[in-house]
Amino acid sequence: MSETKIYSWFLGPKAENAELLEKMILEAVRDCVFWRRNFHPEDEILISEQVKRKDDFQDSVALLQQSFQELLAKLKRDIPFYSPRYIGHMLGEQLLPAILGYMAAMLHNPNNVSSEASPITTEYELEVARQLARISGWTGDTWGHITSGGTIANLEALWIARNVKFLPLALYDMAKEHALDEVGVELSTGEHVALTALDAPWPLLNITTTAALDLEREVYTHWVETQTSLGQPSDDFAQALLPHTLSGKGLLRFFTEREAPINPPVLLVPATAHYSLAKIAEVLGIGQEQVLCIPVTRDFQIDPHSLRALLEECLQNKRPVIACVSVLGTTEEGAIDPIDEVAAIRDEFRARGLDFHFHIDAAWGGYTRTLLYDEYDQLIDTPRPIVQAVRNWPSEKVFARLQAVPHGDSITIDPHKLGYIPYPCGVIAFKDARVKELVAFEAPYIGDHREEETRPILGRYILEGSKPGASAASCWLAHKVVPLNLTGYGQLIGKTLQGTQELYLKCLQSTVKQLKEEGVIMHFVTAPPNLNLLCFLLNIEGNDSLQQMNAFNQAVYNEFCFRPEDVVQQHGYIISRTQFTYEKYGKPCSDGKHSMVDHLAALGIPHKQFEQVKQIMVLRSTIISPWLSLARGSRSDYVEGFVNVLKEKVLELATSFKGA
Repeated sequence: MSETKIYSWFLGPKAENAELLEKMILEAVRDCVFWRRNFHPEDEILISEQVKRKDDFQDSVALLQQSFQELLAKLKRDIPFYSPRYIGHMLGEQLLPAILGYMAAMLHNPNNVSSEASPITTEYELEVARQLARISGWTGDTWGHITSGGTIANLEALWIARNVKFLPLALYDMAKEHALDEVGVELSTGEHVALTALDAPWPLLNITTTAALDLEREVYTHWVETQTSLGQPSDDFAQALLPHTLSGKGLLRFFTEREAPINPPVLLVPATAHYSLAKIAEVLGIGQEQVLCIPVTRDFQIDPHSLRALLEECLQNKRPVIACVSVLGTTEEGAIDPIDEVAAIRDEFRARGLDFHFHIDAAWGGYTRTLLYDEYDQLIDTPRPIVQAVRNWPSEKVFARLQAVPHGDSITIDPHKLGYIPYPCGVIAFKDARVKELVAFEAPYIGDHREEETRPILGRYILEGSKPGASAASCWLAHKVVPLNLTGYGQLIGKTLQGTQELYLKCLQSTVKQLKEEGVIMHFVTAPPNLNLLCFLLNIEGNDSLQQMNAFNQAVYNEFCFRPEDVVQQHGYIISRTQFTYEKYGKPCSDGKHSMVDHLAALGIPHKQFEQVKQIMVLRSTIISPWLSLARGSRSDYVEGFVNVLKEKVLELATSFKGA
């Protein structure tokens, strides 16, 4: 598999492909100019040459040029994400086709709220969502769209999960009201019963998404038969159902007006989950106290035994579980939850009468699924071809977790992360397209939903109104040029994974030993890394104070952090940091140990100090650039360069800390 084409996908750390970018941007500008000139050429020219020669016009142009130069000068103090020396946050260079697609569409400025305002880019957006649903392993009628990022994507996933969870109760109330006694429902246990015969809400709160949506169709069919005159049956049904739904009644009325009480519903999320999930719980009215944190292991992955215990408690206390979230690539560590085990646990509890929506937050790691498809877009059933391409990745365990993604009901993927697309560009996708109707809203000025087959209206189903069509064009063109398989994105991301493994192994083979000889402990908390993040801690040998260790790691970070007030060339290598809080990382797993017990022991720190100090300062590197791997062995070997600079700075700081 040739890696040469990777060099054509980027502008390059030294802008090596500048001529190509300039040529194609100029072509986009000229194309837009010709398009404008040829739309009704008989129209009068409004900005005449006489106008252009007037003083006010010239003064305005001069101000524009001067202000533009000022902007360009200030942007030179921005962070050099494009450089292989930047190994900090989840930020990197964009693909050339992504830049070109964005800039070309931006000149047209389509608004993807409706195909009336974006006849081309709305189609691109829906196609991108279908593509990412496909690499998530789903077939059939899926639904998805582009969002501003992972937060809105996660919000829409849980918004729909909440509405699906309580839809059967609304359908039950409607069936009772209209005496639809012949309607049947399939329970999670597989039993099929008459809907109106159920005398308690619990079974209806635990049917599958498919069963809930099938039930809605059956209630609709029988309800139509009872009506003497209808306009648009689907519209009339929606209006008749609305007063029974959570969306119509609101949370307070929905719960308080029921004869049989319902215990507060919960969300289950790993301790490593993105902080957006707590915000989402508040926005949806679920409440932050109903977000139950699943403890994570020393590898920062969901502890299956702890998850099972939480579900057992929910089952015994009849607390509805709206959703369980697994993470494919945690923000802090790049860890991959045991998606396969979570799916198996859901099947186990479903058979016992407890079911829930399974959402996968793959904002960071979703594109790694491209490694599972060969050049013919066929699924790979063994990790061998990937290992041959990437080396040392994935393990059998990681491969099994990636294979299990199709068990999810919804997934968040951020193209503006490992898709190398400009901001803003997140994606939410659902396995069953029918769910979108549960959050549908009408806006007459953006179109009639009855025209939707020929003129898609995204605004009807999404939180955002106006949204940039440029993001859709950017992502679509990137996917067109860089295939969503092992020869395209898979190869590109594979190089970042390879660079991560090489940096990790280089540190293990030399840096850890060399620092140890000088009285400094270097310990990786992601060992080996699941994806392309490295998290590590440093401590002076003999120091047993967590506060002192935090101060030492802060001092190291200060040597490698980006400061916009400095001359940019002074930044040799740039890393990031994060904080592990006791509130999240101190939750004990089923074995009684929290995630940091073994790590702190390896650093000589009593683990009980974590509870006292409340946080651990962790150094973090994100290898989103393929150049670390591609430049190995060259004069600019960034792996060698970083470990040498790191060792030098750490030893300098260690001397001052030992003397303090």
